[in-house]
Amino acid sequence: MVTMNNLNTLWAELIIGELIRCGARHFFISPGSRSTPLTAAAAKNEKAKKIIVFDERSSGYMGVGYGQARNEPAVIITTSGTAVANLFASVVEASLSNIALIILSADRPFESQCVGENQTIDQIDIFAKYAKFFYNMPCPDYNISPEVPLSTISYAYDMCTSDPKGISHINCMFRKPLEPDDEGIRSSYLDQVKERSFLTKKYTFYFKAAKQADAASLEMVSDIINSKKKVLFSIGKLDNSADKGPLLDLIRHASLPVYADISSGLRLGSIGTNIIKHFDNELLSEDFLKRYLPDALIHFGGRLTSKRFGLFFKKYKLNEHIAIDSSQSRYDPVFSVTHRIDSDIGLFSKELLKKIRRTANKEFNDLYLKSARIAQDVIEKSIAEDSVVSEPFLSRAISRTMPKDNCLFLSNSMPVRDMELYASDDGNCPEIGLNRGASGIDGILSSSIGFALASAKQTTLLVGDIAFIHDINALSVIKKMEIPLIIVLVNNNGGGIFHFLPICRHDDIFEDYFATPHGFDFELATKNFKLDYFRAESKEGFLKYYRDCLISKRPSVIEVLTEREHNLQLRREIKRKIIEDLRSL
Repeated sequence: MVTMNNLNTLWAELIIGELIRCGARHFFISPGSRSTPLTAAAAKNEKAKKIIVFDERSSGYMGVGYGQARNEPAVIITTSGTAVANLFASVVEASLSNIALIILSADRPFESQCVGENQTIDQIDIFAKYAKFFYNMPCPDYNISPEVPLSTISYAYDMCTSDPKGISHINCMFRKPLEPDDEGIRSSYLDQVKERSFLTKKYTFYFKAAKQADAASLEMVSDIINSKKKVLFSIGKLDNSADKGPLLDLIRHASLPVYADISSGLRLGSIGTNIIKHFDNELLSEDFLKRYLPDALIHFGGRLTSKRFGLFFKKYKLNEHIAIDSSQSRYDPVFSVTHRIDSDIGLFSKELLKKIRRTANKEFNDLYLKSARIAQDVIEKSIAEDSVVSEPFLSRAISRTMPKDNCLFLSNSMPVRDMELYASDDGNCPEIGLNRGASGIDGILSSSIGFALASAKQTTLLVGDIAFIHDINALSVIKKMEIPLIIVLVNNNGGGIFHFLPICRHDDIFEDYFATPHGFDFELATKNFKLDYFRAESKEGFLKYYRDCLISKRPSVIEVLTEREHNLQLRREIKRKIIEDLRSL
């Protein structure tokens, strides 16, 4: 249904309506004047689910989290000027993570550009190469057919949802009046599109062809698996959760050792495969590197969290390093990939499974399994014997306690690394969300909110204090939307990751300029946003509060006080013991 109030209102309703007909559901809206037609159209459309977010940066990141969980785009509506610029960081993250996102920015008309008009900046192609599609929508005009906005929105939706997924930015210029006042418009204006039944179905249908497995590439990979004595699989970020099933079938059938990154969603839990847990820890040992060097590496999906894994293959170059993915993104940080296959991972896995005829190298596989057990035992014992609540303990406790149908969102910096290194292998296998495109700590709270909203599941966020401070205003949305989000806030009074960098040796500048202690207590800030708050200062305290929050399903913050120096020493001791015990193999 469209109203005939005025031309601005009509065009905005055509834009919002077409997005919904294409498949968009959630609209993250930041208040503003120039975007009034778009906001009013979304507000009055009963099929649009609206979330009001005061800060555009937060709104953009909520769209990033939403797109991760649903594999479909959220729509961001923002006014003109710096409001649009505030979306830039989230656009970069979405672009580098191949996440679909649609941005509707309002803008002044062309006569207001470059003349010093208030709240006016150059918004044309503002996101540059990070936007997959940009269109500068003209001001609504009777000389422009309604086919223009309808057809453009259909195309924009298809562009952002086609591989590689990305951002469609529609910059919508409006002249006043902006409000949906009844001024009346020409009744014949919509006649030329009524025959297309544009109110009941999308204006243009786009059919997407699956990227079938190429026969030559299948033959090459199957020959490697069938003929090589030592083959290693690795799995990075999977953009499509539907790829997991066929990939797991392939892994089980091939009986090869597999390194599944935390971002793959296959690292945690017991899923009955030969996926090697704690592989990153095993790469600490030089002896391990020499003994376990494979003849070939076959990598599925996107980037890995582990830096050591890449350095492993930078030092020991393989003649065959195969990368399989459908996004066309270049993931080769150490320039070791020898063959790249552009294919749907699920389809490729199904076809490859039919061609594998070999019996796995049992000795090679057993060495990996034994080393994984050694690392697992060292981690379990070290954390159990440590009486203090630590960051490795938190990762292990969360991974072991989280229910099966929950989700887990991991902040950058130490949380994602700790979960990769120290998580238990006897818990459940939750859906994982994380911002590893640009790996920034900005927008983490917002992204987890979007992720939890889209998944419609209770979600745990593991986040550090500095990242929490970066995005603290996002807390304003949680209670209002009744999102069942448990925020585990690790407060070590600064940036713990810098202790692992060479700068930590420079005592004269390290603490003030890199560790940056803040001295904040987050209780009052959390309660100001009407969230349940708990402070854990012991292992027992954390487990009690976390289990209580899981049961209550209320949005909550559990602040855990840890010591940076203690966390550093515990990680170093675990590393030392793993290296020492691996020598016994």
